[in-house]
Amino acid sequence: MSWSTHATSDLISDAVLEIGDGYRAKNAEMSTDGVPFVRAGDVNGRVNTVGTDLLSTASVARVGRKRSMAGDVVMTTKGTIGRLAFVKVGDPEFIYSPQLCYWRSLDRNKIEPRWLFYAMRSQEMANQISWSAGQTDMAPYVSLTDQRTAFKITLPPIYEQRNIAAMLGALDDKIELNRRMSATLEEMARALYRSWFVDFDPVHARALGQPPAHMDPTTAALFPDSFAPDGLPKGWEAGTLSHLIEFNPKERLPKGTAAPYLEMKALPTSGMSADAPYLREFTSGTKFRERDTLLARITPCLENGKTAVVDDLLGSEVGWGSTEFIVMRAKPGVSAALPYCIARDPDFRAEAIQTMTGSSGRQRADARRISELDMAIAPAPVHTAFSDLVCPMLDRVIAAGQEARNLAALRGALLPRLMSGELRIREAEKQVEEVV
Repeated sequence: MSWSTHATSDLISDAVLEIGDGYRAKNAEMSTDGVPFVRAGDVNGRVNTVGTDLLSTASVARVGRKRSMAGDVVMTTKGTIGRLAFVKVGDPEFIYSPQLCYWRSLDRNKIEPRWLFYAMRSQEMANQISWSAGQTDMAPYVSLTDQRTAFKITLPPIYEQRNIAAMLGALDDKIELNRRMSATLEEMARALYRSWFVDFDPVHARALGQPPAHMDPTTAALFPDSFAPDGLPKGWEAGTLSHLIEFNPKERLPKGTAAPYLEMKALPTSGMSADAPYLREFTSGTKFRERDTLLARITPCLENGKTAVVDDLLGSEVGWGSTEFIVMRAKPGVSAALPYCIARDPDFRAEAIQTMTGSSGRQRADARRISELDMAIAPAPVHTAFSDLVCPMLDRVIAAGQEARNLAALRGALLPRLMSGELRIREAEKQVEEVV
């Protein structure tokens, strides 16, 4: 069988494909209990259902088919258009907002759902999405009518669809596995930071005559069993972040030197792994080294959580990036993980946001004022013990992030060639087997 191109209108009329948009909910339909109501900002490679608005249970009965089903392909069609996600078996159910559309295979002997996800990322579909988005003078959006009546899609035989979906899906599954492992390790590291340096849990436990939770006796002995009159653990000192962290450390990078560059959009809003840097001749910007923490200082990037650990430089190599970064480097004797744990801590972020000044829309946090934020300074052995526990976690997260970038690069190289028929399955299988 050969590949054949079909109008979406024909596939819809033949009950092979369903294309729908989201539910237009009223504010009064939102509730503290219900089903996640997902908007465009919740879709970026996967669907976030944590912390979203909830559509009340009573209203859910009115949404009809505008609720997620396993196998759906989700696409943002207003605002930032063309972001995609695939709904897997076991994913939490959610309701589509009007900023989204879904493509749903109704006949899995004609269209393999996960292949459809990759087809939506093909050049064929990108061209049509771009065309539809350019049909209006208003903010770009991809109309449901265009998708249903003007789009076309080229279908390989079903067995080829399944093979392509399995191959590219294996890469995405491995990337997702790495992401989840990294999220767990990061959560453990940040929890340990708060327990030791903010909430002083080991000191509270010892003050009650109890052994600190999840801590061996040698480490427990590093913590006092009482507090000083200033409220700090006995033997600790009142200080500021500048005692532990160097902010915007001076580095030399001659103008015109080609060096690894990170732009603002490379920083994630969650997790520590940024996109891979690329070489660019230095002009003007922040400078950093391996394991430095980068904190976005400008609105809304700071509020959105853009933060990362530099993890793709070699040895003493100096990289550079946006002028809107604040570079945080651990001082000698301090774990490289500590600046990142602090930068992700909600209390720190709230205080950093309070330092922002400037005109509306261009407000920036003040690195000097951030460096003067209060910090309890523990004796050196406590920092050494923290580093011994947390740095291996950091190393694993960084390794997982680097592997994920390599997998994503391979997927990005294979996808257009597989979806166009240029590359045959057997040729691609060997490349995938070597890394999965």
